[in-house]
Amino acid sequence: MVKIMYVDKLMSDNDIATYEGEYFNEKYYRGKDKYILKYDDVDVYTKTPNGNKLLLKIRRKVIDKKYTDLALESLLEASKKKHENRGAAAGVLDKNKMPNYIGDFIKPGKFRTGFYSSTSGKKSNQLTSNLSKSNIVGFYDRKERNLKGKGEPCRLTAFNRDNPILWEQVIPFIEECDKQFQTLIPDRHKIQKKRAQQTPEFAIADTAYSTITINYSWRTGLHRDKGDLKEGFGNLIVVEDPTNLNTYDGCYLGFPQYGVCVDVRSGDYLAMDVHEWHSNTEFKPRKKKIYGNWSNIDIDNHWYLNRLSMVMYLRESMIKCKKTIHNKKVGGDINTIIKQNLPKKYIEYMNKMYGMFE
Repeated sequence: MVKIMYVDKLMSDNDIATYEGEYFNEKYYRGKDKYILKYDDVDVYTKTPNGNKLLLKIRRKVIDKKYTDLALESLLEASKKKHENRGAAAGVLDKNKMPNYIGDFIKPGKFRTGFYSSTSGKKSNQLTSNLSKSNIVGFYDRKERNLKGKGEPCRLTAFNRDNPILWEQVIPFIEECDKQFQTLIPDRHKIQKKRAQQTPEFAIADTAYSTITINYSWRTGLHRDKGDLKEGFGNLIVVEDPTNLNTYDGCYLGFPQYGVCVDVRSGDYLAMDVHEWHSNTEFKPRKKKIYGNWSNIDIDNHWYLNRLSMVMYLRESMIKCKKTIHNKKVGGDINTIIKQNLPKKYIEYMNKMYGMFE
């Protein structure tokens, strides 16, 4: 039986915004009028002056292992790559979460800073934030920065470009998640899928998604997702890596403004309003011994634990790419494709699957 919950705001919008980039531990959710959802199927609604608004729906063990295995096989290694561009989600600036080449900060903000190189002493032209084990796959609605503004407004992610076989392999898993989305929130799914399929070359198969953010044992600071379709809904799926013996508890997905957090484990499906403030509670390793060879920064930040998480969504600005699609060719004509240096194996794969470049 599905439980229905209604929650009030425990902090004003102005108050919660002051905590952007900061962490809320599990202890916070054990106070009065706060909840930790660990076992049941639950729908949570927030109370608003205009009626109740859906915050999340969690369903337990609804995604078969044969599909989660595909996610592991296809996305595990890509999820472990570290990046420096996640801003508030990566937390308040912390030298212990940065690579060794980051020297003194230059005009630091709360989440991003300029810096001097610790090796050359020179000022970098780039801004940086804390490292995170986070990556994106699918399609993205920003130009490739290496093309210096000359690329198309929508593009493949590097993962899709370089790993067409792995991408093809993971599609059934993504389609299974889309079925859960359609079943649980049909009205939002209908809106999102209709929008996604207006630019089918930048949608993930026949689903409501364009993009997936993949994370490996990464605890996020308080943030709201940006660039997602506001009328849509985010989907979060977790898969625990059985080849990694470093198991964990904790890392609940929390909405501290409403005092509710949820434990998402392998096979669960979570639909969530990613435009509300959210973050993760702390990891709690189950074993003192650490298995495998991990760097100090991995160990210090619990990036060695075995949690692969995937957030599936539609980028709102994908619709602007509708004007750039001609005769089912991605980003324009074949000359544009060649200029973007797409690997031959990708073009061959897309020809086989969709006839895009014929």
